[in-house]
Amino acid sequence: MIKNILCFVFFLPALCACNSKEEKQPVTDTEVATTFIRDLLDNKLPEAEQFLLKDTDNQQYFEIIKQQYSKKPKAELDKFKAADIIINEISNVTDTISVVNYSNSYNRELKNKVKVVRVNGKWLIDLKYTFSGNM
Repeated sequence: MIKNILCFVFFLPALCACNSKEEKQPVTDTEVATTFIRDLLDNKLPEAEQFLLKDTDNQQYFEIIKQQYSKKPKAELDKFKAADIIINEISNVTDTISVVNYSNSYNRELKNKVKVVRVNGKWLIDLKYTFSGNM
């Protein structure tokens, strides 16, 4: 009886661990860009913000994004959430800078660009390019 209880106690955590979904963190420039874009489309702004290059300009630009999303009607946010990301072009400027030109299936005509920079071995989003062009 005690053996059965001990087996149950030891195997229950193992079974639970097998069922847990551990999300894979994006590693490449393309993965970071698409994860950031997907988080924006899904209105998961805190998740998107973790990929942001931390400086004053980027924080201010991200605040603008937050304000824009807060004003969108729920129906439009739902359409963004259901949209697919369309990668139009990926430009590898250098080994530490890439620019991803994208749109989404909800609004195909609107093309956006996001700059991804490698800082201390980690790819991050630099919104200054998106808002101000090539800087």
